[in-house]
Amino acid sequence: MKLFFTIYILTLTSLQVIGQDSESSTSTSVFVNTNWSKTSRKLIVNEGLFGDSLGARANETNLNLWSFGIGFRSEITKNIMWEGGVSFQQNGEQYSFEEVDSSYQYESKYNYISLPVKVYYKYGKAIRVIGGLGIVPQMFVKFQQKRSWTDSNSIEGSEEIKTTVGYNSFVISSVFNLGVELDFSDKVTLFFIPEYKVQLTSSYLKTNSYKHYGRSIGINMGLSFKL
Repeated sequence: MKLFFTIYILTLTSLQVIGQDSESSTSTSVFVNTNWSKTSRKLIVNEGLFGDSLGARANETNLNLWSFGIGFRSEITKNIMWEGGVSFQQNGEQYSFEEVDSSYQYESKYNYISLPVKVYYKYGKAIRVIGGLGIVPQMFVKFQQKRSWTDSNSIEGSEEIKTTVGYNSFVISSVFNLGVELDFSDKVTLFFIPEYKVQLTSSYLKTNSYKHYGRSIGINMGLSFKL
């Protein structure tokens, strides 16, 4: 992880130097955003000593979640800019099973502090098309799962589990974006930027029965303020 953060800082520094060495008309802005995503996962058996069949987990479905972030964007050229930031990010899945006289449901959430770095190409003036890609380092915060059930005697129950045990402390994802920006004024811009995110490393430790890779498709919505 130390090696990664060294590379991360060097990347940010290099992009900043490039921006400073480019045209004097380039600008920097700060932004706040919220993200709504339909999150899911790729779950595969961990082949070898620890592997096990997927069982009921094969029937897990998508879970809609919100995330939030702040950051800054700096132009490298008139049409190219880079972005850095920090966000509270969530992904997860859910499961539901019902019979005539009983039921069982759960929602699982994986919480991260993420440090996305992206490069964008933009085209247009007051209304701009913006597209880009990047990497998203994610530091694990916690796993939480809410369970509820009704037994054959119509007795209801529920519990919530929160833990950090059994999960990788760090994962990395790739992200792809394509959206629009609309200028409110010379200083304020509104943006709607859909994104697709793919987790590249497993959420679980190597000793887990499965390998878990988060997936999400959603939209970033927010405001940026030119400095």
